[in-house]
Amino acid sequence: MLAYTIGGAKMLPAQDNRVLMTIAEKQVTVDEFLGIYNKNNTSNVIDKKSMEEYLDLFINFKLKVQAAEDLGMDTVQKFINELAGYERQLAQPYLSDRDLNDQLIKEAYDRSTEDISAFHILVKVPENAPAKDTLAALKKLTNYRKQIKSEADMKSLLEALKNDGDDNTIAEDLGYFTAFSMVYPFESKAYNAEQGAITEPVRTRFGYHIIYVRDRRPARGEILVSHIMAKSDGENAEMAKTAKERIDEINEKIKAGEDFAELARQFSEDKGSAKSGGKLPWFGTGRMVNTFEDAAFGLENAGDISEPMQTNYGWHIIRKEDYRGLGTFDDLKSGLKKRIERDARGQRGRVSLLKKLKKDYALSHNYKNRDEVNRQVSNDFLQGNWKPERKDTLTDAVLTITDNVHSKRTQSFTRIDYFNYLFKFQKKQADGKLLGEVMSERWESFVNASVVDFERGNLDAKYPEFKALMQEYHDGILLFELMDERVWSKAVKDTTGLEAFYDLNKNNFMWDQRVDASVYECANEEVAAKVEKLAKKRLKKGLTDTDILNEVNKESALNLRINSGLFAKGANESIDAVSQTSGIQRTATENGKIALVQIYSTLEPQPKALTEARGLFTSAYQTELEEKWIADLRSKYSFNVDAAVFDSINK
Repeated sequence: MLAYTIGGAKMLPAQDNRVLMTIAEKQVTVDEFLGIYNKNNTSNVIDKKSMEEYLDLFINFKLKVQAAEDLGMDTVQKFINELAGYERQLAQPYLSDRDLNDQLIKEAYDRSTEDISAFHILVKVPENAPAKDTLAALKKLTNYRKQIKSEADMKSLLEALKNDGDDNTIAEDLGYFTAFSMVYPFESKAYNAEQGAITEPVRTRFGYHIIYVRDRRPARGEILVSHIMAKSDGENAEMAKTAKERIDEINEKIKAGEDFAELARQFSEDKGSAKSGGKLPWFGTGRMVNTFEDAAFGLENAGDISEPMQTNYGWHIIRKEDYRGLGTFDDLKSGLKKRIERDARGQRGRVSLLKKLKKDYALSHNYKNRDEVNRQVSNDFLQGNWKPERKDTLTDAVLTITDNVHSKRTQSFTRIDYFNYLFKFQKKQADGKLLGEVMSERWESFVNASVVDFERGNLDAKYPEFKALMQEYHDGILLFELMDERVWSKAVKDTTGLEAFYDLNKNNFMWDQRVDASVYECANEEVAAKVEKLAKKRLKKGLTDTDILNEVNKESALNLRINSGLFAKGANESIDAVSQTSGIQRTATENGKIALVQIYSTLEPQPKALTEARGLFTSAYQTELEEKWIADLRSKYSFNVDAAVFDSINK
């Protein structure tokens, strides 16, 4: 619909609000018409329309929408719910700071160009832990941090912590990872650290970490491999021995020239990939265990096969299938955008927008009404099982938001809204939290949710492209429902009408001259001779094509293939290659086989039966129904096009 795309955000050129046409007393601007025309008439559309042709289609489209509205179809709950669902989806990009999101996309791409190898120490702390637990974790990490002056110190500490029996402390070598491999706060801390440096503690949802960055390298790109696996858990010695023997035996078969994919299907114990010949999805750094990744990326050419190698899952033989380097920013931008929306960093864009909205809009808090709701909340709220004695039903405002710039709109959020929000979003709190403290947090989250809700209702006024897109969905849903009722389903269900249409129009849908024939595709001369002998006897002995097929294919299912039926010119190359007479005739096929063609009779041109071409007649009947309906609509509703305005855009 939109004319330009700049920096990922859809932008309209200078608005042209001139009235191009009036349809059923509703004005249509140049912008609206051109937006839809440009969207539906892009360079990759096969059936491009001139602007004059599209003008007629647009008028028909708007007349149908008007008819649907007059029938009240836009007030049906099903329609309201469906449109609301689309609105929620389409609004999402507008409910985040798009400038910041662009920065995050670029940041993610830049980080994707580099792999990082790191160690870390994690002290587990729940997200809602009391302050004393947080302080204890930070104190412990500070003590560890003081002990680390080099990579050797870090390795020694990791070894000591692995054996100290503290389940709340995890120390590990993470190997190499890249953007999106780790949670965002951890990723940012690692990428912002110097090589050989130990970071300050960083908070994630798992607890607090310190990170030692051991190495950085250019991104490896992505690789496509197949593998054969023999499972071994690394602890059961007998199982490990058996797995090694199995993988060595399979390796000998590969070296003897047996097919890798077939061996994977037969013997690989990775059932997820075995059925596809061992093929794994594309992967890059951080997707597989490091030893497997290193072995895979160590293969030089497509088709190269590794020696058996071991991971903590068992033994593997890897074959390289393909490789691709990191794409350009433009190649990856769309995918990165989607990943950011699902990732924790997407929350940054939402928080940033919220701050801007609170500055842009006028917020008026009624703390008296808020406090009256708060007084109804008991300490059970802290456990997430508050059950109020009665539901607050007052419509007094607790918060009022006004847009003085765009829509000039004001919206009040009432005691009922706040009460329902508290009841819906209560959850168990950390020990030691006071009710007053939690209620302050809940009020702030309610205000934030209300600001976002207000912004969602303001998108039409702030973003013309969003308004146009919602109008398109509105009209499209209505059009689909009414077209289904008046044209598509009606033509399918109205058997009487379809039969009447067939009787009037059957001579417009004729079969060309056809032959009733069988085509026998024979593997070789010996098979052809046998088939020809049987085909000549078929009438005398009452043989069918199935009888002939079963007889000839006793030794091999590849000997004979039969294609029987009615054939028009161009439907079968073998029939086209012989003269259209009765009897058995011989010709060669493209793949070097011998084709015997037996023609039984010739049928002159005749109308197609309704049972033979119901889909074709139904489609034609739908077209007739639509044309008659459009004629009725053009008679019922007034419409007028400003010729001067149209000529000014049709250049």
